Amino acid sequence: MPDLQSGLIDDILEAGWMMNFLRLHMDPYWSNTPGCTPDGHELPNCFSETRFRKYLDEVFIPMAEYAISKGLYVIIRPPGVSPEVIGVEDDYNYADYLMTVWDIMSSHPRIKNRHEIMFELANEPVRIKLADGSVGANTQAHFDVLKEIFQPIVDRIRSNGFHNVLWIPGSGYQAHYKGFAVNPIEGDNIGYAVHIYPGWFGSANGYEEFKSEWDAQVKPVADMAPIVITEMDWADEKYESSWGKGHTGTAGGEGFGANFKKMMDDSGNASWLLFTDAHLLAQFTGEPPAPGEPYTFLNDPEACPWPVYHWYQEYALKDYPRPAFERQSLSDNGDGTYTNPLIHADFPDPDVIRVGDVYYMVSTTMHIFPGATLLKSYDLVNWEYCSNPLEMIASSDAYQLLNGEDRYARGQWASSLRYHNGQFYILFNTLDEGSFLLTAEDPEGLWSLKPLAGSYYDPGLLFDEDGKIYVVHGINTLKMTELNENFEALGHDEVVVERPGEGLEGSHLYKINGYYYIYATYGGWPASQVVFRSANIMGPYEEKFLLDDDNIHQGALIETQTGEWWTVMFYDKGAFGRLPNLQPVAWNDNWPVVGANGQGVTTFRKPDVGREYPTKVLPTNDNFRHYKLGGQWGWNHQADHSKWSLFDRPGFLRLQTAGVVSGFLEARNTLTQRIFAYHSDEIDSYGTIKLHIQEMKEGDVAGLAVFQDPYAFIGVKVVDGEKRLIMENNGLEQTGAAIAEPVIYLRAVANYGSSKARFFYSLDNTSYTPFGSELDMAFNLSIFTGNKFGIFNYATKEPGGYVDVDWFSTEKNFSEERFYDDRFTGYTEEQLTLTRLYVESDNLNMLLGTSKTLNVYAVYQDGHEENVTSSAEFMVSRPDVIKMVYGQLIALKNGTAIITASYEGPLGGSQSLEINVVSKTFPLISGLFNPSIWENGSFNEATGELITGQWGFGGWQYDNGIDLSDYKYIVVQLKQATNSGASFRLFDESSYWSSAATYDLGSQTQLVVDLHNMQKEVGGQMVPANPANLYIIGFWSHGNIPILIDRVYLSNSDDLTPTALKETLRQTSETDIVDVYNLTGVRLKSGVYVKMLRMVCRWGFTSSGTSFWVVRRWS
Repeated sequence: MPDLQSGLIDDILEAGWMMNFLRLHMDPYWSNTPGCTPDGHELPNCFSETRFRKYLDEVFIPMAEYAISKGLYVIIRPPGVSPEVIGVEDDYNYADYLMTVWDIMSSHPRIKNRHEIMFELANEPVRIKLADGSVGANTQAHFDVLKEIFQPIVDRIRSNGFHNVLWIPGSGYQAHYKGFAVNPIEGDNIGYAVHIYPGWFGSANGYEEFKSEWDAQVKPVADMAPIVITEMDWADEKYESSWGKGHTGTAGGEGFGANFKKMMDDSGNASWLLFTDAHLLAQFTGEPPAPGEPYTFLNDPEACPWPVYHWYQEYALKDYPRPAFERQSLSDNGDGTYTNPLIHADFPDPDVIRVGDVYYMVSTTMHIFPGATLLKSYDLVNWEYCSNPLEMIASSDAYQLLNGEDRYARGQWASSLRYHNGQFYILFNTLDEGSFLLTAEDPEGLWSLKPLAGSYYDPGLLFDEDGKIYVVHGINTLKMTELNENFEALGHDEVVVERPGEGLEGSHLYKINGYYYIYATYGGWPASQVVFRSANIMGPYEEKFLLDDDNIHQGALIETQTGEWWTVMFYDKGAFGRLPNLQPVAWNDNWPVVGANGQGVTTFRKPDVGREYPTKVLPTNDNFRHYKLGGQWGWNHQADHSKWSLFDRPGFLRLQTAGVVSGFLEARNTLTQRIFAYHSDEIDSYGTIKLHIQEMKEGDVAGLAVFQDPYAFIGVKVVDGEKRLIMENNGLEQTGAAIAEPVIYLRAVANYGSSKARFFYSLDNTSYTPFGSELDMAFNLSIFTGNKFGIFNYATKEPGGYVDVDWFSTEKNFSEERFYDDRFTGYTEEQLTLTRLYVESDNLNMLLGTSKTLNVYAVYQDGHEENVTSSAEFMVSRPDVIKMVYGQLIALKNGTAIITASYEGPLGGSQSLEINVVSKTFPLISGLFNPSIWENGSFNEATGELITGQWGFGGWQYDNGIDLSDYKYIVVQLKQATNSGASFRLFDESSYWSSAATYDLGSQTQLVVDLHNMQKEVGGQMVPANPANLYIIGFWSHGNIPILIDRVYLSNSDDLTPTALKETLRQTSETDIVDVYNLTGVRLKSGVYVKMLRMVCRWGFTSSGTSFWVVRRWS
């Protein structure tokens, strides 16, 4: 990279600009063919792919890498600017040009895995060419074409393995975006790049108009996706140093800069830069002019550099990046390979399925609740928590650790996971209570538990192609049972395989290429994997040995989207438990072949799932600021939920003692999580808690355990009124020093290679002192899960004491201030308790062919409000009249509809409200009738009086276009004749400057437009106007003379009788049948009775898949 550019970056940072990203324009100087003259400013006709590739390596990537080395993110835009007119096909084949550029960029090995690099897909599209050849900028049809241009580019970028943020430009020099709210670019990590200069968005007319135009053009997408402002500046024109000519002004008043900042701050979803010459920014000193000296561009408070510099300083005090956690256990090597174990923690007995592009894996949790942990992945290598579907099995003493009873080494195990006809199923068995079935439509939502009459040991469920349901089950003797739709056995069990005394178990059932396969294991130690095959579900079955290597066994067969086959099994790895293992599968003569050369693979290429996905790490750290426990946590047995809280002291986990017990294994409400190991035995597994102990009572014991059989813990015990350090190891107790401080840090350090655990304490989180003896960790069948960290508090004398856990961390060096934003401390119960919903208006009028943003607000018990539109469910009584997509109501035809919005608060408490929506073609309603389509006019709704500006036009603008071809006539009636020279005009193109079908009103009070015989003048000739594609309709006049409009209506009758509108506004009844949609317009339920919907209406908070990478602003 030229030293000049690196020097500029250094100088800007040294000047004190607290920025965290830059926008890199790949100047076409480097990519244009020498000697070629562009047709216009930076147009792409001189582009040379050879030169682009060369200087991408020599100039642009080094520059981006240097910026990254300085702690900056980089947004890269393509060479040059968009042609004046672009389309799916245009004079420059611009879509193909962009595809070439971004295909090269996203597949480049120095770019594709750099999370610091983002792409802005084009610079300033202006006008959009439709399929009919017409050109415009801001109707839905134009945004639909933009999607046709950009969606294939996004898909190519993703298929190349680049998964960082993509910024999508709008039309009108990147000022128009509302149509993307209706038809957004699809995929993860999608945002929109906006340009703003003084005068744009009505900003020259003060804050209110500025905000109104922003709300109309950009807010619809800002409500659903992040926004970045990639061009913005201002200054007095005398400085000749800025693109935008304006002043800072006052927030909420006049001027540009302060109002811009206010809108960005209020948006909460917008990041922004200063588009000013880098050389000038490097010269900034932060010094005001000396007395008597004139202002300069750099120190004038009314020019952009001075206020922006200081705003960035303010932002940087609170919005700064926190480091990633350092101790992360993962199997993705970052080079297209993975290394087993797939997950270095206890997730045994896996069953895995694929639903669309998502893989789901269930595992055994035994006596841990909530249990039956369900993970999800997009590539079979990187996994996330999806849910813990099993809340409880039975309200018995054994499951609640009461009266000396327990369910250690029992409970849920070896589940079968399936998806069929929109429903997820988890079938599992217990040794004591029999079999159970968990079901859900949303795997991240609520699951229902149903006990079954039969008992199916290690079940394998199959929904056959003929609609029948089967389960294979058993140990040594495998039996096949047909089930009905209620999962009741039909007939008797059929024995299909017998292997007496050989430990045959862990079966899963498949139908592949016409054969039935029982994928099973010979368990115990050592274990191996086999498969049985038959052309008939009831056999006979023939057997094939598959794998006997490193105890890898028991799991699932999975086919990827690309037709590859893989298997996820597990292997026993000592004290840390039974770890998932991923092996390739080939097919030979309709038999699966597992591994490579008869052995399991350790490091191998990742599965081909059609594209690459970013690395994910299962979380372990927790500072207990969320209102729910993270997916990594599970209680030892079913918890007493009245004895723990995340609300009593926000930002802490409060553990009250739950009864008086004799020791750790009897203690209720011990909170556990799996201990993760690493691929290097030299890396220890840390677990540390910060524990507040002021409220412990006599005999209470609280601390941190490594939990299996044997177990050990380090903690605090109250003895004779004194808090003392205690360590218990395999039943032997050791007492240490008295603890006078109210807070103590307790630590356990486990090592996978040695199966040893050591214990430490600290009073300052800096110096840790070892205490007690080492634990020899083991995997004992009396517990039957891998060793876990456990946070506990139990009473041995009297109940009533409690401790507060500030945080748990698996880092060696941890503090909340280092890793978390310390401005947020946690939720209160009042903050999460929903009291009511409201909208700005529950009676809406809409112009046919337009869209309108609907915002639903929730009011909580503490009085605060939130926009919950994105989390609500919507019931549409007439989806043929009103459609809802991404919070946008779209008026499809004349009529009325009732929108029922329903939302359930985080802690429950469902609320609903109804919004009446009326869609009209020619409403004489202020806000829908626009008197200023051209020149400023006025309209009085009460009298129907329109006064246009000079040579002005007022009427109706249909953003999405309307189709009036089903009607014969438009009838225009005036209250009295006008002498304004008025004409009634209809435009079948979106631009006001296109030709219109024109009808002079003269002295008439009634005008009839024959819709199927309309003519307009084009090139001196009269041609038909299209009634199926109308965008603007209304009145032109000389101006400043009233036009008194009585009504405008449609008719299909030669006697001009108004066409009756059959739709009438009414309340929905409980017997009405409706469809239910989410914010994105996806139909969630069809044909639902309103009564039933009101009974079951809910919306859950789900785990993030973090869709977008975004900060509140760039500081």
